[in-house]
Amino acid sequence: MRVLNIGAGDLKRLAQTRKIIVFGVGKIFDKTLKRFSQYHLEKDIEYLVDNDPQIWDSEKIINKKHIKVYSPDYMRKHINRKCILVIMVRQYSEIVKQLSEYKELKHIVVYKYPIVYYLKEKRYKQKYIKMPLSNSIISNGEGDNHENALALFEYFRDNGLLGKYKWIWICSHPKGKNSNIYVQYIPRNIYENAPSLKDIYNYERVLYTSKYIFYENLFLYKKRKEQIAIYLKHGTFMLKNVKGKISIPEEVDGAICTSHNYAALAAEQENINISKLIFCGSPRLDFLYKEKQVLETFDLYEKGEKYILWLPTLRQTVGLERNDVNTVAPFGVPLINEEAEFDQMDRKLKGLSVKLIIKPHPHQDLSVYKMGKYRNILFISQSQLDKYEFPIHSLMRECDALVSDYSSIAFDFMLLDRPIAYTIDDMDDYKIGFSVEDPLYYMPGEKLSTVDDMLVFFEHVAAGEDLFVSERRNIRDYVHEYQDDKNCERFLKIMKII
Repeated sequence: MRVLNIGAGDLKRLAQTRKIIVFGVGKIFDKTLKRFSQYHLEKDIEYLVDNDPQIWDSEKIINKKHIKVYSPDYMRKHINRKCILVIMVRQYSEIVKQLSEYKELKHIVVYKYPIVYYLKEKRYKQKYIKMPLSNSIISNGEGDNHENALALFEYFRDNGLLGKYKWIWICSHPKGKNSNIYVQYIPRNIYENAPSLKDIYNYERVLYTSKYIFYENLFLYKKRKEQIAIYLKHGTFMLKNVKGKISIPEEVDGAICTSHNYAALAAEQENINISKLIFCGSPRLDFLYKEKQVLETFDLYEKGEKYILWLPTLRQTVGLERNDVNTVAPFGVPLINEEAEFDQMDRKLKGLSVKLIIKPHPHQDLSVYKMGKYRNILFISQSQLDKYEFPIHSLMRECDALVSDYSSIAFDFMLLDRPIAYTIDDMDDYKIGFSVEDPLYYMPGEKLSTVDDMLVFFEHVAAGEDLFVSERRNIRDYVHEYQDDKNCERFLKIMKII
């Protein structure tokens, strides 16, 4: 019997046309599904098989799915060529020997998954736990160029710190990136695609020997107590209610908070001890003061035009089981329910010499947008920004006004002291809810409930009218204890890295 390696990604793809049967209902099974929880593999498992007669005809409940456990004899009677058998036990060679005697499996594809990791797990720890920690920084966050880490990396690069420290990026797509003695790119989910032993050893060595671990919104757990793990935070002030949705692991040594004013709220919302909060501006805020020429790079800049940036919250998702509102936005943004309303906005913008740039959420389904149809309504995707390593804050710097809804990004834009408008038409349908009793107080700008309200905001921006200056500055000063381009420097001094 030939037994093949397989990774989580390939297994998920095969499950679209095949039935998955798993042999083994022990610790390896539990650890495997937990390690690759983002794939929800339990949805694809037809049933489980185990040699232990005490659990035959019982059920394994995973994320509310009930999966039946059967005997090997049951499998022999019911398996067919449309099935894939996956072995998830530590001593898989013994199971292979057992299965090779079953003539019913002669034409069945059998995989071990990914046993090579679990067999070597103790060996990694024994080998690397004794090695001294290196001056290496692991950066982990959603995407490949997470914003706070990118700001810190550029500070290291521009101030001659690469060499004294090595920067290690945990990437979704490391291919095509050039590693060297100062910078290394390694795959985030290395075990998804049945890696080689060399790749595994390199990955585990990095995890065990790096002194610093900087998280953005994806946690990478410490391998050793003496490592220093810092939550850089994805947003600033949390207007959305993220309690129970963001839970910082107890092992984390610190988390950024931009002001003492809302420290108690931050600690409650993110489930962290208030004593662990690090009070400094988010490193990514430095990009608000750094010229990147984003619009020119995308050939969108026109002299004499004003630019409004629209950053809508997630409506329809791709690759993420989440929608933030109960209602469906047919065109991916609030307010707009008919294509004619886009036409109306485009005509209005043209008459005012204003451009509206819509930057969708990274997980937004882009198929609902009418990209390329309009002259004055433009779209910039996350993938376009990532191609040039442009953070969203560099695009914000080049825009004259912002349209937001309930995103914390609006609090960052306040540092530019420019007009903000908030779409509130689906506020009552916002599933996540809010962290404060009066969210409108923390939304210092024009409130947009209809397309007509949006058109009026366009007029105000074109005329240079800013109706909420004092209110916006009050909230800005409450949220941002520091309002300069020294956030990377300030953070690194607190960490005693510089």
